[in-house]
Amino acid sequence: MKGDGGVGKGSGGTSNGSTNANIIASGQAFFVKAVNHASTLTFYETAKATAQPASGFLLMGTPAQSAVVQYMRLILQKDSVNNDDMLVFFNSTASTKYSPYEDAEYRPGPGAPESLASISSDSVKLAINRLPFPNQKASLTIPLSVTATASGQYSLIRTDLKSIPPLYDIWLMDNYKKDSLDIRNNTTYVFNIDLTDPASFGINRFSLVIRENPALGLRLLNFTAAKTPAGAQVVWKTENEQNYTNFTVERSSDGGITFDVLGGFLSSDLGTYSFPDKNPPVGSDQYRLKLEDVNGAITYSGLVTLIYGNGDNTIPNNISVYPNPASGVINLAINQSSSTGPTDNLSALQTNSLMPSLAAIPTGSPQLYSIKIMSITGSVIASATSAQNTWQTNVGSLPPGTYIIQVVNSGNNAVVGKSTFVKM
Repeated sequence: MKGDGGVGKGSGGTSNGSTNANIIASGQAFFVKAVNHASTLTFYETAKATAQPASGFLLMGTPAQSAVVQYMRLILQKDSVNNDDMLVFFNSTASTKYSPYEDAEYRPGPGAPESLASISSDSVKLAINRLPFPNQKASLTIPLSVTATASGQYSLIRTDLKSIPPLYDIWLMDNYKKDSLDIRNNTTYVFNIDLTDPASFGINRFSLVIRENPALGLRLLNFTAAKTPAGAQVVWKTENEQNYTNFTVERSSDGGITFDVLGGFLSSDLGTYSFPDKNPPVGSDQYRLKLEDVNGAITYSGLVTLIYGNGDNTIPNNISVYPNPASGVINLAINQSSSTGPTDNLSALQTNSLMPSLAAIPTGSPQLYSIKIMSITGSVIASATSAQNTWQTNVGSLPPGTYIIQVVNSGNNAVVGKSTFVKM
């Protein structure tokens, strides 16, 4: 039967059974809201559909595969017989306002001794409420309507808590008693309703507050790239990524002006991940990681650079590094006769950081050199630009090992020289 997940669309059906709604699965319950007491509901044979619905299920067949459902259920209980309940589903595309295609209005049963509903941001009482998760900058407050026909003791009980990430704290707030309960870790809240005191029941006493716990937020701990025989291998380490973080690896070959998407995948709560770049272009390749969390917030890692040559082993050796080995300051000397461009009007070291920041050369300016210190795997760990044919830096903070130093003519991107030094 045609419908939309149990909630029929407003246009309804016509005499020939046509409708713009989806499909209500066989055996699935659904509600119909009557316009007036004289309304009728008529089903036509042509309204039947033989196709398996894209969502939902056929009770007599195999359930259709669907995305992970995230929800919580809350029950208002008077005793073991009398109770009422509500559901809150979470979906990043949902609205906080009432939607007849996503939510279900609350319909109290005749003579029910208690009633429980959540309230949408446009003040509609709901039995089923679909909402987006809050982001890290704001919390989500869901007002509750809690009423009863008699004074006495009642309980709010959190039963189901399905696939809601530990990132989110969930609190039941009691404005009347100025009390609160962490209902992720505590399931039951006992309270009294006094019908002579309107503040003890109704729509203003209780609410649910959902917010991110900063201590459990997604963190990128490390992001590196290294040369391998099969290409470049990008590796990163995270915490609190759970199974709802999207990773995307991007590469730039034009100095960070544009980035190409190499690929990505959904996290699996492993903590450490890797991605191969089997065909890194010749030149300076910059890699970064894009992270998208459960509520769609996007962050980027810093850049990691690998430099690939063109297979020509005739790179000139027009530089010298001393002392070598070194434990502190190293000196770099550039052979001017083998590198083009004037060297007057010399400037001091302009940049020295973990990320390349090479200055462009204006027309008529002195010769500039791009200097990079790289690990033995090709990762750039420091960079600088200088207009001098001599340069020095302190490598005392580097871990002991062998390092590569490369000098490039910034005017024509030609390699002036490449050498190694040992840090003691």
